[in-house]
Amino acid sequence: MTDAAPAPVVYLKDVDLALERREVLSGISLALAPGRFLGLIGPNGAGKTSCLKVILGVYRPTRGVVRVLGSPPWELGRRAHHIGYVPQRSFTERWAPFSVFDVVMMGRSCCIGVGRRPSADDREMVMASLRRMGLEELATRPIGALSGGQTQRVMIARALCRETRLLVLDEPTEGVDLPHQARLYQLLKDLQMERGLTIITVSHDVAMLAAYADELACINRTLHVHGHPRDVMESHDLGRAYACEFDFFSHHPDHPGHTHRHGGV
Repeated sequence: MTDAAPAPVVYLKDVDLALERREVLSGISLALAPGRFLGLIGPNGAGKTSCLKVILGVYRPTRGVVRVLGSPPWELGRRAHHIGYVPQRSFTERWAPFSVFDVVMMGRSCCIGVGRRPSADDREMVMASLRRMGLEELATRPIGALSGGQTQRVMIARALCRETRLLVLDEPTEGVDLPHQARLYQLLKDLQMERGLTIITVSHDVAMLAAYADELACINRTLHVHGHPRDVMESHDLGRAYACEFDFFSHHPDHPGHTHRHGGV
């Protein structure tokens, strides 16, 4: 008798979402097993960020089933601290009056509680998270003084300085140069392997994401294709989702310089 498969960390079934009477998502069904790295791709305005917000419980679907860690995300309560979120481009203004340490400590707020001061254990968890990101020496530096790549590592440290099981990132490499993008994705891959994290990342750089993710899912209002990155990259459904002909230049070490071409509809 074989062991039953573990329950998915994220489960969507026939999910529709309408915002201001406009259909944003239609019939999305998706299951993500524990410890997997999912890349969520699609053209601009396809609903990728909206899908993340459904998973996070920010938006409630107009139809369908959403389960995160076994429950509707808006009913997680204190278990929500198992979810870490890195939004698009936050705390990057030069005037932001926070140190790197302050920003990472914000990730502990749901664990500390309202009106309570951080304990010595909270401070140590923040420093441990900064050390893992290679940012310990920058703890007292203003967040606005950092480079784009450093800032993104701070935001990941903030998302991980709790009992994180699911890490959700929205365009984490936006504004980051190509070499630092690769380092950032390798860091995510290392964290996945070290901690058994389940990771969902939205990105426009399909080839770069395909080199590190275990699975790709392409959304353009509906789910067009989902599977192993190589299968997705070679699928004609990918071209249909983007509705154009394009080339993806592979960043994967197994296929350096390999180009994938897809025709649209």
